[in-house]
Amino acid sequence: MKVADDILECVGNTPIVKLSRITEAEGVDVEILAKLEFYNPSGSLKDRIYREMISKAIERGELRDGMEILEVSTGNAGIACSFVGTHLGYRVTIVMPEGMSEERKQLIKAFGGSLIFTPGGESDVDLSLKKAESMIRSNPGRYWFPNQFTNPDNIQAHIKTTGPELWEQTGGRLDCFVMSQGSGGTVSGAGRFLKDKSSSIKVYTVEPSEAAVISDGRWGSHRIEGIGDGFIPRNLDLSVLDGVVTVSSDEAVEMTRRLARLEGVFCGISSGCNVAAALKIARKKPEIRRIVTVICDSGNRYLSTKVFGPGKKSPIPEREHPLDEYTRSVRERYLAKLEIIR
Repeated sequence: MKVADDILECVGNTPIVKLSRITEAEGVDVEILAKLEFYNPSGSLKDRIYREMISKAIERGELRDGMEILEVSTGNAGIACSFVGTHLGYRVTIVMPEGMSEERKQLIKAFGGSLIFTPGGESDVDLSLKKAESMIRSNPGRYWFPNQFTNPDNIQAHIKTTGPELWEQTGGRLDCFVMSQGSGGTVSGAGRFLKDKSSSIKVYTVEPSEAAVISDGRWGSHRIEGIGDGFIPRNLDLSVLDGVVTVSSDEAVEMTRRLARLEGVFCGISSGCNVAAALKIARKKPEIRRIVTVICDSGNRYLSTKVFGPGKKSPIPEREHPLDEYTRSVRERYLAKLEIIR
């Protein structure tokens, strides 16, 4: 292994591991392989997209000296944005729902980012987006807004790196790729790359049962930090998908705990959600013999949550949350072609 000249050269090329103890305990005759994205420098898969989005914005002259990076995140994106942005010499401000884990907030600050909070939790990113958009309108020219939910460089980062790595690490031997939907970039980019390599590969995304926007057309509060934001982002390419798996918060939390105890994989809730979804696919689709998924981040970001600790004292209240027009229209367009696994 060579000496890296810069920390950004250490992004990507993360290891992949077979989850043999989980499949044995569940009694399923299938291989589940998990890519360990907490090996990235700031500890999550989001390092890939912020290295790509920020570097491309600098190349195009969109992000210039003296500008400030303003981003919306429920945690990992904010940490990665702060890491890459401050490393390259920019001020970074993250707008996020106040109900996210304390560890995520602390890590953003540790990497030099500033925080602005909006009400709510995992499903209230729309309020954070509105706040960021208001700040940009009030100070035109001050901010560069990567917007992970719409920026095409997000998808390109996974077409360039995650997809090829998965193909090489598996020797092209995989039947299915399953990945929960946050910004949509990973499942769309890596999924598109893998399908271009072999059209027989099935691609599934995952959403919380309590906020099954694609599957059921409804929004609700849940506890799976990093996914299920209450809308279908433009970076989620539904044409790549073969189906959607729903996983409840309780199922995701339980699998997260089991991954630590059985496999020694200390990860976050969305990672537990991914593995729980892979098992549901294995039971529903016995012809699928090898499933690849992603461990998005480390469990160190969730020690204060109910996954590994006492958690928040009071739940985040529900609120009225009608689906936006784009979410309704794209859902109606693609729903009939998607297999729903619950």
